[in-house]
Amino acid sequence: MVALEAWYGIEDDEPTVIEDGADLDALLDRMIVDGQGFDVPPLAELSHQGQGGWLVSYVGLDPRRGTGFMTYSDPSGSVTSFNGGADTKAVEYDYMGHQRQLPANAELPLADIRKAVHELVVTGGRPSCVSWQEDAAVSG
Repeated sequence: MVALEAWYGIEDDEPTVIEDGADLDALLDRMIVDGQGFDVPPLAELSHQGQGGWLVSYVGLDPRRGTGFMTYSDPSGSVTSFNGGADTKAVEYDYMGHQRQLPANAELPLADIRKAVHELVVTGGRPSCVSWQEDAAVSG
């Protein structure tokens, strides 16, 4: 297991430490509940800095559509989840009061995103249970 710092919510002055699957489920469940009342679905940052290096992952969940996305960055590069589609039209997620855009082809079913984030907590590396794209450019 890898302890991650989770940044989520404008009111959070300090990160929440994610040490296991239960901690992660609490965060993801909170995001799903919040996402049902937000105009723009929520996004959280997960990060780790340790002897093995650093990683940063963004996770967005849209419970109204049943989709979400994930990014993963470490010293070797950055990738975004990929559903295999060609749709690069922009979809928006909210990170602590700031809207972020990514291509619609980054969205996957919520269950797939949850599984990938759990793999991240267990391994501390890029999840292998989802497909990834190198360039996550958006279009109009």
